[in-house]
Amino acid sequence: MRARRFEAKLRATVTFIERMNGKPHFQFHQTDGASGVILDRGVQIAEIRDLHLCNVRFQSDGPVIIGENVATPLFWWQYADHQNPERHCGSNGKLRLVAQESERVRFVCNGATASGSALSQYEIELIYSPKQRSYVFRIAAQLTIPAGKQYLVTPNPSHGELEFCNFWPEGVFSNIADKPKRYQACYVQNENATLRIPHHHLETSDKHNIVMKNGSRFCWLLEETNPVVEIISGNAVCTGLCAYMWDAHFGYRICDDLQNKLLTGNRTFSVTYLLYAIDRQVAAAIAANAREIITPEIDQIPIYLPGTNTFAQTLLDFREQQADLWPWSHESEGGEPHAVFALDRERGFDDSCSLRIQNTGPGNSQWLATTLGPAFGQPPFREGARLRLTAYVRSEDVQNQTGIAIRLHRPGHGDLFRVSEYEVFPSQQTLRGTCEWQRLQVTTPPLSPAPDRVHLLLRQSGAGTSWFDNVLFEPET
Repeated sequence: MRARRFEAKLRATVTFIERMNGKPHFQFHQTDGASGVILDRGVQIAEIRDLHLCNVRFQSDGPVIIGENVATPLFWWQYADHQNPERHCGSNGKLRLVAQESERVRFVCNGATASGSALSQYEIELIYSPKQRSYVFRIAAQLTIPAGKQYLVTPNPSHGELEFCNFWPEGVFSNIADKPKRYQACYVQNENATLRIPHHHLETSDKHNIVMKNGSRFCWLLEETNPVVEIISGNAVCTGLCAYMWDAHFGYRICDDLQNKLLTGNRTFSVTYLLYAIDRQVAAAIAANAREIITPEIDQIPIYLPGTNTFAQTLLDFREQQADLWPWSHESEGGEPHAVFALDRERGFDDSCSLRIQNTGPGNSQWLATTLGPAFGQPPFREGARLRLTAYVRSEDVQNQTGIAIRLHRPGHGDLFRVSEYEVFPSQQTLRGTCEWQRLQVTTPPLSPAPDRVHLLLRQSGAGTSWFDNVLFEPET
């Protein structure tokens, strides 16, 4: 009995000393053909689930940094139409353990498009770095177009089309009202400078087409544990940051002319990168040396505000609330550009500000506020309530009509991801030709079940110019 107690005490002492020395003791358990878990001395620190890396901690006692909701794919893909099995290499997934030592684990993830037109291989090595005080994933990713095959690449104006890493730190965005968000900004460290990209929901140029080279680091700061993606191979990477939830997309630019490109067989793309974390002290030093670029368009993008939207203020007027405000966006129907959208600072209903649409052709154009409802951190709409939208509208030489509308989705009423299946409630009154300011209104019937998505639409059909001001959305309480 004494001998067993002594052995147990000795093992505990050795474990404690090894932990103090930063030595891990990895164990890899494969759970099925494309899944497995990694433990350090019995504590799960990472999981691979159907070729997705999730439940990752960069210290055994640290927080989860890569969660289950937005896992990191361990295969190549294209973000545009990424659910299409011919756009991603997540089909026919296989996970294979290559080597397992107490301080090192190596495994390989293989996948392909559904037709086999593109093949993906990720060679992954996991170690612990005492210098970083973090687990480090070294990932060598290779995309192959086999002989006799073709892989269609569709353009992405925001980042590289051939995407090898999509990274979303757990908690950086939450749709739960009043829940604190992790991190305050992203930082890009290049050889000569460190740039700060603030977390707000506007599609500004600092979030798009960020060039990263060998040694460049992309960081989310500033918490106790701060994740880093570091490029350690030679080819330039084109990165983009999502304005909705601040996940980053890392890829290779293929469609320089923003036209579809067909990659033919016997072609290979490869990249090597690291995933790890840094502590608050190291992160603070990076943040202190960073510079922020105030993009010129930030003062030209209207933001949606609770209450009456007069369009007199922009995000620069709400520096302490930047992460909580959302923009008005715009869209046009038709193949050729025919609309000019602007925040007009010379004409308004009762001031000098409004939103303007100027159509040069017969198409349909609209301003949209699409970030209302519980998916965007707001209270849920009440069951059986009516929704009302009012706006003051002016038109000049409008050939068809100008109006407003509420577009919404309710559970059980069409596909959430197909806006064409949403219900639309247009204003009965519209403007045509040239009209001075008029108040338009639309009210929905009682809605049951209550909507989970609501869009406000300020619309113009046909050539001409329209102005919209004092826009007010009122859910019935």
